[in-house]
Amino acid sequence: CSQPGLIDSIRFRREPVREVVITMNIGLLSAQSPLPSYFRKKLLDGIGSGHSFEGFCGFFDHHLIRDYIGNLFPETNKYLFPSVGRTKRDYLQILDLQSPSALNWLFQLVFPEIRVEVKKACLKQELKTVPLVLGRTAIGGDATFGSKASTPVQGRSITLHSEDELSDTRIPWPREIKSRLSELIFPVLSPTGITLEIDLVLNDQKRCVQLTKETYLGYDRISSDGDSYRRVRIFKGMIGESGQPAGKAPATGAGQMTSLSDSDPDKKRMAYGM
Repeated sequence: CSQPGLIDSIRFRREPVREVVITMNIGLLSAQSPLPSYFRKKLLDGIGSGHSFEGFCGFFDHHLIRDYIGNLFPETNKYLFPSVGRTKRDYLQILDLQSPSALNWLFQLVFPEIRVEVKKACLKQELKTVPLVLGRTAIGGDATFGSKASTPVQGRSITLHSEDELSDTRIPWPREIKSRLSELIFPVLSPTGITLEIDLVLNDQKRCVQLTKETYLGYDRISSDGDSYRRVRIFKGMIGESGQPAGKAPATGAGQMTSLSDSDPDKKRMAYGM
C-alpha cells in the first residue's frame, strides 16, 4: 500500500478563482501512518464498512494535516503564532546573549562579510548627576563635582575587522554597520541590558601618527605597542529598555553612535580614514 511519491496529484483551476490544488500522500491511511497495518489490510480486502472507516479517519486527517502544515509554515499559523517575529525573538532570549560565544554568533550572522572578535572587558559607563549646591549638598558617595560621572562596569568589547572600507553594496562600512545595528541587533539585545563597545578596524588603512611618550621622530621606525590599522569607534554604551527614548525603536539605548555627515565629504574622510 505504499505510494509512488509524496505528491499524489497537482490540479490547476481557473474557476471560481485561479488556484492550484496539490494532493499529498499523507494521513492516517498513508504508508507513513502510525496506525497498525491491520487497518490498511482490512481496507484493501474490502471487509466490513471500509468507506465508513475511511471517512472516520478522514475526519481526523483534516485536523492533523492542518496542524502539520501550520507547524511547517508558522508564518501561516496565526492561532499558535500571532506574531512570528516576536516568537523568534523569544526563542533568542533562551540563549545567554551576554556571553561572548552567543554575541559572536549573533554578530557573525548579521555581518557575514567581515571577521568578528568578541571578548569580555571592563568598560566605563557615564552617569548623569545632580550638580552640587552650596550649603545643601552633603559630600559623600552620592555627591560628585560636575554634571556626570563615570563608573566601571562589566561589558563586552566587539571588534569588526574589514579588509575594505566599503561594503559589497559600495556603502562605507561605518554607515552600514550603524544601519544593521539599529535594525537587527539592538532590538534583539534590548532586554539584556548589556554594555557594549563596538569598534571597526579597517585593515586597508593605516592610523595617524601620534606623538606620545613611547614614540619619537627620526630615522628609526616609530615604536608603538598597538596595531597600525585604522580603528573607528562605532558605538559605546548600555543597551536596555530603560535607556531607550520613548516612542522610538530600540536603536542606540543609552550609548552613543558615531555620526557621519553626508554634506561634508572631507569630514567623512577624516571620520573613517578615507
